[in-house]
Amino acid sequence: MREKPLVLIIDDEPDIREIVKTKLEANGFEVKEAKDGVEGFNLVKELKPEIVLLDVVMPEMDGVETLLKIKEYECAKGSKIFLFTSKGDPRPEIVSLNRQFARESGATDFIRKEIDLNELVVRLQKAIQELKEEEKYQKIKEEALK
Repeated sequence: MREKPLVLIIDDEPDIREIVKTKLEANGFEVKEAKDGVEGFNLVKELKPEIVLLDVVMPEMDGVETLLKIKEYECAKGSKIFLFTSKGDPRPEIVSLNRQFARESGATDFIRKEIDLNELVVRLQKAIQELKEEEKYQKIKEEALK
């Protein structure tokens, strides 16, 4: 894992990318950006980021299509992918359905863009910790099989 975890923000809204990028960089993340699903898919293949924030509603190739393509080509193994959107009802029961949809589609979770940026940082830090634990477990498993 990198010293500074890499987050790829795939979103067609430049203002959203800039706000989130600024907050994440201030909290120790390296951040790259893609303006659409096609560019995002190519950057996932090239960069293998630890975390992908993937907007759902985008022109050309939407977030769900991008997610399915990433999963099909298995180019994000070891990455946590979050569907990231301003669409969606904030009521807990609706958020729960969105989370279920995200997970069934192969994403780690669903995050609303309206999230407090400090909470976003905490959730991504937790995801990085999970990746570190998974990596450590994998090394132990490999050692045991030798």
